[in-house]
Amino acid sequence: MRDERVTTELAEDPQHARNEGTTSHGGRLEHFLSPVFNDGLAEASEKIGETASKGTEHLLMGISIAVALLGWYIAFLLYRQRPELPARIAAGLGGMYKAVVNKYYIDELYAALFIKPLVDGSTAILWHTVDQGVIDNSVNDAADSTRHASDAVRHMQSGNVRSYAGWVAAGAAAVIAYMIWMGVR
Repeated sequence: MRDERVTTELAEDPQHARNEGTTSHGGRLEHFLSPVFNDGLAEASEKIGETASKGTEHLLMGISIAVALLGWYIAFLLYRQRPELPARIAAGLGGMYKAVVNKYYIDELYAALFIKPLVDGSTAILWHTVDQGVIDNSVNDAADSTRHASDAVRHMQSGNVRSYAGWVAAGAAAVIAYMIWMGVR
């Protein structure tokens, strides 16, 4: 019952429907940012709508189209009708043309001020110091320590059973000595 009454009210008063944000052509989306702008956007669009007429809108569209067509015509003249002309214009402009072609050397300046110091610092600090000095040396030292330890204990495995029995006896004596030492304390 309530929905029918609201629908009837909206159908009878389109201005009310627009204010409520329930019309099918805009709805709530057009009011989405109003809390951010505190209805300043709506006020600005109303003022623009009051001052700008359809004639002004059509004039601005016509100017835009004319500028686009003029640009197309100039490009056609320079690159189709008289292809030697761009080279002559570039030669006449000299350093200005070179600066524009090289984008006012912004990329070179950015590379010199930011990229090169960053790469050089990363090479010196991160690569040489951290990677080679810390990480690689840690891994290499661990490998060298393992090799030296294995060189020292590899003589225990000779394949001689009497040698193995001697190592077992030596180990048992070490365990007994440790247990006695712990018991005395």
